[in-house]
Amino acid sequence: MENKIIFREMLSEIKKAADEAGNIITKEEVRTLLSGLPLEEEHFEMVYQYLDSQSIQVVESKEEAQEALLETPEKSLSLYIEELTALEGEELESEQELIRQAMTGDEAARDRLIETYLPLICEMAGEYNGTQIPAEDLIQEGNLGLLMAVRKLSQFENPAAGRAHIINSINQAMEQAIEASQESRKMDEGIVSRVNHLKEAADNLERDLGHKVSAEELSAYLEMPLEEIRDVLRMSGDQIELEGNQ
Repeated sequence: MENKIIFREMLSEIKKAADEAGNIITKEEVRTLLSGLPLEEEHFEMVYQYLDSQSIQVVESKEEAQEALLETPEKSLSLYIEELTALEGEELESEQELIRQAMTGDEAARDRLIETYLPLICEMAGEYNGTQIPAEDLIQEGNLGLLMAVRKLSQFENPAAGRAHIINSINQAMEQAIEASQESRKMDEGIVSRVNHLKEAADNLERDLGHKVSAEELSAYLEMPLEEIRDVLRMSGDQIELEGNQ
């Protein structure tokens, strides 16, 4: 579970690095950013595929990146969705047949299947309006769930089960992202609440005693462990000034 969280964080870092470089990144840069994780070549291929689904070019060298940068226009979310919607009008192979072929390990079928499901991911992301997560981020998570699901299709006995797995994986990826975001906001709100509580207590005690108080005095006043006081002080930055804490 910990590696999975770290992997998602690293993917965000990779995407950020690519965004800053014009939506282009080298394979060496990807491998460097993911060097702390026990990944096999297959995992790196999945990452490259995922980045491609995010309209990020993965190239072999910095020289190739510079050349691609001159040729690649920046894409907005609206253009991304417009291009995906256009895929619906193409004559695609039967979804069931694509899944059946992908289940045998057919890479071309897997790629085509991924293209087929991309518009659905945009639609599913739109159903989560009001979650305070940008649509781009939900699409990113959904694409990652799709890639992982397609790689596991060989585990299923028939296309119907494979399709259910794909839909479930996309949905779970989005819901997990929303849950993680909510937990993060709760944590941030909790930290702000603790900092505000400590600051108010420090101000009140300083007013009562007539001098700037120490962490030890504040600990006794609040009946809070000194180490906990120091933890909150570290989280507060320079919002709370105590004697001996400058």
